[in-house]
Amino acid sequence: MVEILLKYWLVRMSHSYQIWIDGYYHMSGGIRALHVLKQELLKRGFNTIMKYEANGPGDYIGVYPEIVSTNPHGYSKIARWLLNTAVLPNDGPIFAWQPGMGDYPTLTVNIFEPELWHPYNGARSEVAYWVGKGSLDGSVLPPGAIEISRNNFGSRQQLAERIKTLDYLISFDPFTAVNIEAVLCGTPVLVYGQHPILTKEDIIQHNFSPYGMAWSIEELDKARSEVHLAYDHYQSMLPIFDQSIDNFIEVTQNYFN
Repeated sequence: MVEILLKYWLVRMSHSYQIWIDGYYHMSGGIRALHVLKQELLKRGFNTIMKYEANGPGDYIGVYPEIVSTNPHGYSKIARWLLNTAVLPNDGPIFAWQPGMGDYPTLTVNIFEPELWHPYNGARSEVAYWVGKGSLDGSVLPPGAIEISRNNFGSRQQLAERIKTLDYLISFDPFTAVNIEAVLCGTPVLVYGQHPILTKEDIIQHNFSPYGMAWSIEELDKARSEVHLAYDHYQSMLPIFDQSIDNFIEVTQNYFN
């Protein structure tokens, strides 16, 4: 009982959070991550709002994604979150989505809705491709390949229904949530292209699963044979994600006290 009362008191005495983002966009994994972080902080009892829900910075710990390297909102307390590689100022605690993105504590949240991204055992046909942050190489596309873009799926459900019925997905972006979404559904991914900083090993770690990804057409059969293991492996990582959120809270609260 004493422990529960102490935890309640600590939450009441804690700093609130404001997460810097202008809105929600379902095709951006980074934007979804920022909104999931809000929900996870609220679940733990910490007052948290998005920047677009308030008129000013207020007395918050401002959480900036890596796309913002300054302090446009004028927060007096700043935490930064590397969702992709970037160089950031040393003006507060910094967290990274995964190891390999700098000597920072990790902060990872589950951005994949379990009701959408789960094993699919129905019929599969056709090949689709995703460019994302990569560069299209049309010479490697099979005839009739379907493009998946940021504009041609109006909802997460539509995207999931398309990806889970594919024979396989070609991705020109090695560092994208779309690749993970595919393998969670049992759709193997053939990756073309390299990240400017992260190595292949870093990217595999980013996918939180060594299963279902092929880095050449010769590896595609192996990816097919192992992709069914990806979902359970990812599920085993979720408690680690929860621990990283708890660590984010402990570090940021202690830093500004």
